[in-house]
Amino acid sequence: SRASSAACSRSRQRPTANAADVGRGEWARPVAVTWLLVAGVSSALLVRAAVASPPGTVFVGTFYYVDDYYNYLSYVQQAEDGALVFGNKLTSPDLPPALVNLEWLVVGWLSALLGGAPLVAYRLLGLVALAGFVVVVDRWLVRGGLPPPRRLAGLLLVFTGGGLGGLMVSTGWIGTMRPYDLVAGIYPFVEAVANPHFVIGTALLAGALGAFAADRPVQGVVLGSILALVRPYDAALVAGVQGLAVLLRWSPREWPRRLLPVAALAPALLYNAWVFLWSPGFGVFSNPRYASSRPSPVELALAIGPAILVALLALRGAKEEDDVVRRHRTYLALWAALALAIVVIQPVSFALQFVAGVGAPLLILAAIGLGRMRRGALEVAVLLFAGTALTQTWLQLSPNSYRNVPEERWRVAEALRGTCNRGEIVLAPPDIGLYVGGLSACWPWVSHSFSPDHVTRDDATRRFYAGSPEERLRYLEENGVAHVVVPAGWAAGGLPPGGPYERRLQVDGARGGLAVYSRATSETPPARP
Repeated sequence: SRASSAACSRSRQRPTANAADVGRGEWARPVAVTWLLVAGVSSALLVRAAVASPPGTVFVGTFYYVDDYYNYLSYVQQAEDGALVFGNKLTSPDLPPALVNLEWLVVGWLSALLGGAPLVAYRLLGLVALAGFVVVVDRWLVRGGLPPPRRLAGLLLVFTGGGLGGLMVSTGWIGTMRPYDLVAGIYPFVEAVANPHFVIGTALLAGALGAFAADRPVQGVVLGSILALVRPYDAALVAGVQGLAVLLRWSPREWPRRLLPVAALAPALLYNAWVFLWSPGFGVFSNPRYASSRPSPVELALAIGPAILVALLALRGAKEEDDVVRRHRTYLALWAALALAIVVIQPVSFALQFVAGVGAPLLILAAIGLGRMRRGALEVAVLLFAGTALTQTWLQLSPNSYRNVPEERWRVAEALRGTCNRGEIVLAPPDIGLYVGGLSACWPWVSHSFSPDHVTRDDATRRFYAGSPEERLRYLEENGVAHVVVPAGWAAGGLPPGGPYERRLQVDGARGGLAVYSRATSETPPARP
């Protein structure tokens, strides 16, 4: 009788994920409210940044990692022009294309439908991915043991929660430390504001692991394979988590059969290994310089320590739950643990990439644990953990020189959209080179700081602008440059009169404007080195 009473008590406490138990409108309301809140705030910040840019400047379209973002756009631009396999604009245009990325294909196609608006297309896809992300997290919460009436509070904790970086920045306590919870895409809110690429990757990652946790391996393999052609780091994480889950849940006799779904992910993962480690042109993404951005233990603790501590609440009493609930919590714990282990141990130079989205499983576990406590605990946690979201929102309300750049430097790259042909080289300062690669069909001579030979080319470009007209012409000829960006006031473009380069276009600006000189179409282009 006592055992029966205890079983009934647990049955009453156990949440049900059946939508039939709740009206359809009531079931959808928490998801809709959460999506509208996060999508509304992130979109409003982007619109404000665009319309409130100081006179003479333009908003480049993203708040963080402008160099990486425009590198993404360089593939979007190729897709917009009809490419299915992409070349790397950080290397020579003569190297064969090798990269297939479904995200950038879709963004490019959408941009073409919009008449050539890659920045708008990328954000639209990000909003759609955010909606899917909220739906997937909602399923994780309920299947992990959160009572359905607490779903809205749970979703708000996951999508507005963060670490201590926001509090320390807003109070001035941060000192020389870096607030990784504000800038590294650890938490869903930061991902939504900073970068659609993070949102799409984490949404697919959560969906693939959710399918495996629900014992739907075919769906997990499909989503994991798609993820491998979107954000390969996250696909490797899916394989690692599923492999660890099999080793923990099943006896060694069952391992060969249960590991077959992991093996099914191998073709896509091996393709990515070939692209980023051995293919000519894409080895830059395993550049050792990426390792220099590794967070210190204190910085990492400030960013995710509170979320880890509260996530431990979900593990308390887990043995009393049914297998479905325990399994989902196990997958969440393995997701967070494996990603953080890679970031801390750093077995590869790009280990920091695995920190993106790691706050999601921690906050899901935190919401589950708090949601099973007395009413009010979860709601109070939503307020206490919102410091990162509030601080980031506050920081983006004011323009800065990183994302609000001199107008002519961005618009000259935009103007080259109608002038450039695929593979033609543009010589310009590195910041303009970034915009050129993302907005036009040209290849920049120097752009991203992690590209091969960046230091050498950057130094040579500085000498080019400081040199004599004859030295400039010689450098252009030696390196097969088709277009060169110069100050609009330079006579003959700073080149010897009567040479093979002629003025193609000019963009006015408060700082004197810029001009593009292009090699005359009647001239035979010089051979590229």
